[in-house]
Amino acid sequence: MFPDTGQVRLANQATTGLVAFDVDPTVSPWFLHVVAVGPNCQPLRGRAPDIELRAGQGLITAVPQQPAEAAVPDETGRTVATASWTRDTADVFTVQVEISDPGVSTWNLRITNNDPQELGFVWTSAPSDAEGRQPRIQMATSLHVNVLETTADQVVPVANIGPGTLTFGGSADTDMGAGFVLHSFPASLATNTCDRIVIRIASGGQFAADTATANFTLNCNDTVAGEKTFQLTRERRKVTKEGKEWKDKEKDGKDKEHKDHVGKELESHVPVGGHGLGQAAGHFIPADQRPDLADSALGNEDPETGPGRG
Repeated sequence: MFPDTGQVRLANQATTGLVAFDVDPTVSPWFLHVVAVGPNCQPLRGRAPDIELRAGQGLITAVPQQPAEAAVPDETGRTVATASWTRDTADVFTVQVEISDPGVSTWNLRITNNDPQELGFVWTSAPSDAEGRQPRIQMATSLHVNVLETTADQVVPVANIGPGTLTFGGSADTDMGAGFVLHSFPASLATNTCDRIVIRIASGGQFAADTATANFTLNCNDTVAGEKTFQLTRERRKVTKEGKEWKDKEKDGKDKEHKDHVGKELESHVPVGGHGLGQAAGHFIPADQRPDLADSALGNEDPETGPGRG
């Protein structure tokens, strides 16, 4: 299957360039299955791509839709094969190559997207139609979860972008390791469709270790291990510590709010003419309300003699 993993994304009129594929010279016809991966988990059913073949160093030849067929020449101009394609409702283009000269050592394919919509492309090369219809799973294979007491289910979208049906085995609620549980998954996925895998956190978030990792390979008929293996990481948050930090922050905020309030209360009692620390404030008793001390016993007191002196 091409590419090795994933898909080739092509904008309008973008091309893969020439990509070599192997052919068993003793087998004819030979089959290529080209998938135009549509948006939104379904085939677009738009404009067909250009599918071209090259035998040896011969001319690059456009392959037509059946019932038409094209003669594929080698570098001498001699016809070494004929080819045509059919299209199904899943946007799988099956190219049938009738090879008349098994002596051709190299074969190349080129795909050009003719649709205004950007599309993905995946293709296979096989000695029979059945062998070429292989699935390809596409999903996020890395999952990192922070656990805080309880954690919601992790929903992982999964798609099949290969030309064959993707099937799953195993049972629901399977232990995946590191505190993860494979809760549910689809039984199968047709080409150019998607569904979801649901992963749960085990034991309500109660774990012996704060951090754990695990790899878990799905039981499905995709043959590439890396495409179907989850890399799982779980971390446990320390609720008590976080709670204390939150309370400390809350306390600091309330303390500041109290200080600001007290400060404003003090400012409201500063008399007219007073402007804060370091400056003389006006008398807080109005002049017309102050007592007359002219005839008091203190009137004859020596100003140089204070209390306790003399």
